Amino acid sequence: MTRTTRITTLDLDADRLAADLDRAERFGYNDSYGEFICGSWRSCMLWNRTGDSDDRFLEDYAGPARSTEYGAALPYLTELMERHFLLGHLRFARLARLAPGSVLVPHRDYLELDQDLTRIHLPLRTDELCSSSEDETVYRMRRGELWFLDATRTHSALSRSDRDRVHLILDFATPTPAGALRPGLPVGTGIPEDSLVARRPLRPGEREHFEALAGIIDETNYQDVLALVIKRYFEAELKAADVFRWLEGIARASGRPELVEQAARHEEHCLVSR
Repeated sequence: MTRTTRITTLDLDADRLAADLDRAERFGYNDSYGEFICGSWRSCMLWNRTGDSDDRFLEDYAGPARSTEYGAALPYLTELMERHFLLGHLRFARLARLAPGSVLVPHRDYLELDQDLTRIHLPLRTDELCSSSEDETVYRMRRGELWFLDATRTHSALSRSDRDRVHLILDFATPTPAGALRPGLPVGTGIPEDSLVARRPLRPGEREHFEALAGIIDETNYQDVLALVIKRYFEAELKAADVFRWLEGIARASGRPELVEQAARHEEHCLVSR
């Protein structure tokens, strides 16, 4: 059973949101955590430990988060955060842009921290061609919906859209989503039926067809082959862990031990420890 939950839907002011997103177009985005991306996923810090937007990585710290110059430049998003969240527990706030055709490598978050955080997503620009996943469940987070994403579980995302998907991502030092939300905000349970994305059964011989990529895989196209496998996971009934099983099978069949080792290291970093 998933822990990820659609909390509620916010009534966003389209004009004020558009003004903030227009200002955010001029921010300096970075590609931190690029090892988890096939394609482009760029982010900028709005709130963090130091208030410096160049302080890009999640880390343990005590005390409240501080707004960066980017956070201060987004009055509408700041107002939404103050209205709906207990910011005394906030540790990080980011804008994240997933580019067309990009996928996230299945991974678990907070492995490098001493304690887990609670992650909230607010999609600001997205469409029906964008999907997210948790283990064997694929779903859509739609514009204006507030989601608790259980980032301790294996998760991924895919964009088949023709423009960047933009999410506000918040991390709170609380054990449950309730500790991040202001009292009175309605909280849903689980992923609603209308958010789920159906996938087809695997076809006979489908995995074997992918293993034929062993004939072309090398260090220059490793990420491209991995992206193909992840995209198939979003289409067919695979488990998130199967992405690495298929990748490792392709690497072994290539007869290149360095690729087998690279795939094993990648899985360890994404799912076990870092």
